[in-house]
Amino acid sequence: MNRARKSRLRQLKLDKRTATAIKAGHPWLWPDVLDRSDWQPEPGEVVELLDAVGATMGCALAEGVQTPGVPALRVLSLRPETPPLRKLVFQRIAAASRLRERCLPADTSGYRLLNGEGDGLPGLVADRYGPVLVLKPDCRAWDVHLDLIVEALRSEAGRGLESMVLRSSDTDPRLLHGSQVPQSLVFSEAGRRYLVRPATGQKTGFFLDQRANRSHVQQLVCKGDNTLNLFSYSGGFSVAMALGGAERVHSVDLSESILADCRELFVLNGLDPKPHKFEATDIFHWLGDVGKVAAAQRYDLVVCDPPALSHRKSDLPNARQAYRRLHRGIAHLLKRNALLVTASCTARLDADELLEDVQAGLDSADRRVARVLRSAGAGVDHPVPPGFSQGRYLSCLTLVVE
Repeated sequence: MNRARKSRLRQLKLDKRTATAIKAGHPWLWPDVLDRSDWQPEPGEVVELLDAVGATMGCALAEGVQTPGVPALRVLSLRPETPPLRKLVFQRIAAASRLRERCLPADTSGYRLLNGEGDGLPGLVADRYGPVLVLKPDCRAWDVHLDLIVEALRSEAGRGLESMVLRSSDTDPRLLHGSQVPQSLVFSEAGRRYLVRPATGQKTGFFLDQRANRSHVQQLVCKGDNTLNLFSYSGGFSVAMALGGAERVHSVDLSESILADCRELFVLNGLDPKPHKFEATDIFHWLGDVGKVAAAQRYDLVVCDPPALSHRKSDLPNARQAYRRLHRGIAHLLKRNALLVTASCTARLDADELLEDVQAGLDSADRRVARVLRSAGAGVDHPVPPGFSQGRYLSCLTLVVE
């Protein structure tokens, strides 16, 4: 960023504590940092950041509207000499695309292309499913820059891209580029085939962050295993278990329509769904009703991947109690020395705390964790900057249960 460019940016001076946190990698600035300024940034405005002594330390993108619990600015760069936003967006998208080409497994056409803060474009998420790209900004700051984002995506990551759709909590899905987005399509993931509904499915249509954990589960399964997938959604883990050799996969979710997609996934992967079970029920109630289960009917492997049980700090204690109740119910379904793969995407609950809740739930049913085999998070297409613990939201534990 040259001197002429710098002079056109409004400047925000940070106190020493805030500047230190930003330099350590935390990418968010909260509304209180604007209290000492006599101006408010516009939505999508690039603001120059100064440290406590007035030296340039980088720049940030402004939300423009102060909303409780929402960052007022998101750090774009910690370089004193930063290129204009247009050049920076093109550079970051090109770098993100190259990183996926390097890191993703073969035969994978569904992946996260942009992971917001982890790819230097905070609050901007883009998932690709073969020829379709789903854009889902986590903030309003990018709204005024949508044309630039579409142009950069087409230029730097657009090979084979036929359509681009915007998913937002405020509006219906909107076509940004190309032909009409199909109601559903099939993509590949490390050899598995999955059905996605890019305009209507949860998140951007599929839970791409669990890809490496699905591959892990597929490797864990032994031929003839009796397995259970709780909160199965459309059956990502279910298909992995069946392809791994499970004799019976029991998929449980609340929605009949989602389980219909789960059955379809079995067929897409050359698997006969008839030997397997698909059950629509409220899982917490179902587990609460489970009494003693005969040893022969218990499971060799259970996957438990519930949705986020809290989004606010004040809700976390109740969420942790829910995890404990959940694992108390699961305890009755596990064979001795069975494997339990349990995950959490609940904000502010880390892997150690998840393990505490799992152990507490199992202990209350006279079972215990004998060994921790693996602790993992999201896949390599979900990078996170250092100093940003909020970005490491997913925990996935593989446990041996006595």
